[in-house]
Parts: sequence; C-alpha cells; structure tokens
Amino acid sequence: MKSINLSGASHAEKRAWIWKQLSEQDIVRGALPEMSDDQSSVNQAWYIRILLGFAGWLGALFMMGFVGIGLKFAMDNLIAGICIGIALCTLSYTIFKSAKNNDFAQQFGLAMSLAGQGFFILALFQHNHSQNSVNALVILVFEILLTFFIPNFIHRFLTTMAAIYAVYFLLQESQMASCLQGLLAIGLASAWWSTQILRQPAIWRPIAFALAIALVMSEGGRFVSWFEIHSAQTWWLKNGWYLGTSMVNLSFIVSTLLLLRREQISFRSLLGVWAISGALVIAAFAYVVTGLSAASLLILIAFSFSNRVLLGLGFIAMLSYLAHYYYQMQVTLLYKSIVLAVLACTLFLVRLIVHRVFPQSPFIVEPMEELNA
Repeated sequence: MKSINLSGASHAEKRAWIWKQLSEQDIVRGALPEMSDDQSSVNQAWYIRILLGFAGWLGALFMMGFVGIGLKFAMDNLIAGICIGIALCTLSYTIFKSAKNNDFAQQFGLAMSLAGQGFFILALFQHNHSQNSVNALVILVFEILLTFFIPNFIHRFLTTMAAIYAVYFLLQESQMASCLQGLLAIGLASAWWSTQILRQPAIWRPIAFALAIALVMSEGGRFVSWFEIHSAQTWWLKNGWYLGTSMVNLSFIVSTLLLLRREQISFRSLLGVWAISGALVIAAFAYVVTGLSAASLLILIAFSFSNRVLLGLGFIAMLSYLAHYYYQMQVTLLYKSIVLAVLACTLFLVRLIVHRVFPQSPFIVEPMEELNA
C-alpha cells in the first residue's frame, strides 16, 4: 500500500482512502458502506464525546433532581421507593439497548441507572434497617442482575463493585470479613482463566477488572484495620485473615500451574520447578508481608494475558504493599529488613538449587550462545 500523510484529513477521508487501498488489493469489493448514526457518534473527536457525555450527566442530574422533588413522598414508603428504583434501572436498560454507541445516551443511561440504584438501596435501608443482612443479600442479587443485563462496560464495572461491597457487608455481619480477599482472588483467577472471558468479553472483562481492583483495595484495607484485627478478643477475628491469605496463595499457585500447562512446560522441567518453587516461596512470605501474593497474582495474570492495565495495577500494588510493610510501625526496622533480605536470598537460593538439580534444560540459554545466535 502507498504511504500518505493523513494527519490533517477528516475521518470520512481516511475511511475512503483505506477502502480504496483495500479495493486495489482485492481485499474488499463494492462501494464504501455508509456509517450509521451510532458509528458516527463513536468516531467523533474526543473532546466532542467528552462534552456529549458531560451533557448527558448534566441532563440526567437535572431530571433526577426534579423527579426527586416531585416524588419525595415515595421515600416514605418502602414499596414505592423500590418500584421507582427498578423503573429507573429499566429505563436505563432501554436506553443502553436502543443507543449502544451514542455518548450522550450512554452517559444519560448510566446516570439514570445509578440514580435508580440509589433509590432502591436507600429505600431498603431506610425502611428495613433492622435486617441489614437481608438488605445486603437483596442488593447483591439486584446488582448481579444489573451486571449481566445492562450492556455497558462502566456500568458493569460499577455494579460489580457494588455487589462486592454487598458481599463484604454479609461477611462483616457474620464476622468473616477477613475471607474477602481470598474470595476475590479465587474469583479473579476463575474469571481470567475461564473460557467465558473469551466467549463473552463484553460481560466478563469489566467483572474481572472490578475483582482485580477490589482485591487491591481489600488487601490495602488490612493496613488500616491491623490494630483492630490484632486487638480482637475472639480467636476467629484475630486469626481469620490467615484463611484469606491462604486462599489468595492457593489462587496464585494454581494460576502458576495453569500458565505452565498452557505453555506446555512440564512441572518437572527446570523452568517448571523454578516457577513452582518461586510461587511457594512468595506464598510463604505472604503471611508476613501483607498483599505480596495478591500483587504477584495480578502480575502473573497480566503477564499471562498481555494486559498492560492489570500489569500496571499489579506493579503499583506490589510497590505500595512493600513500601507500607517497610514503613509500618508495629515491628522494628531491623526485623523488616531481615524479612525482605531473607525473601530475596531464598529466591536466589531456589534458583541455585534448581540449576544444581536440573543442570540441563532446553529453556535455559547461555548469554554468549544467545549473542552468537
């Protein structure tokens, strides 16, 4: 194909030029198809799309304000508040289905849905405040339905986060909140390694990203609640986080095994033994360094699926967890330095032992051989 400078050309001119080049190569035939209204909206300049999205939110907020004033009486009744919330979410679903690529309509529908969820949740807790566990369970089911039915990436991400918070509330009521990070890690690994994320990426990718961010937040939340956990009176509240960390470690080790199997690397090979040994060492030190295995899980999944966003999140989480561990005040600086030094030396020792036990491996290339090749 001929190279030409199209930096100053309009989108229509770029489409026409690309279609002409494809036609000359006999890749496509016929006339250039016309763009639909939805496609033209998506292909507009980014600043126009931002203005359209802002206008959608502004219009929705004004409408919600007038509706809220007019329907203020509805908040005095449980059924009325729930019905208004469901009606707004249903209207949002209709908007999303009818205008899939219209920025104004998409943002307007998103604001409508969030307002509907607000009506629904506020009505539940305002009139049924004595049964918080039941409220959280109802909200969990409601958010799951919205996640699967309303076709929008941002909306699915937000409803998944809301569902995760409902799960946290249920676990908190049953004094098992320390298991949340373990459940999130298992869900994260299951979502990314499942074939459903390839078959239905529009549904499962926002869910997977929400699980990843929630995992980082839940591990970070342990920094704040450290004194509360270790000053608890009951054994479970004080030691339950060991179970959560064990679940995260299990997800990390299983993900390592799945990656080796996908790459057709034998578990008994040098590279396989080294990878499994390294995963076990990291899992062991995760009981001392909070969040170590969770960040390693994010980095491993990001590397496995070539996801830069998840990789950046994993590295930021790793640096944050290590920095917080190093500067926290409940143990001495000498103790923390020893722990980090032992972790590094153990990883190097594992590598040395693996090389001694498995001296020959097709996966190991010497530096000089690699340069000569």
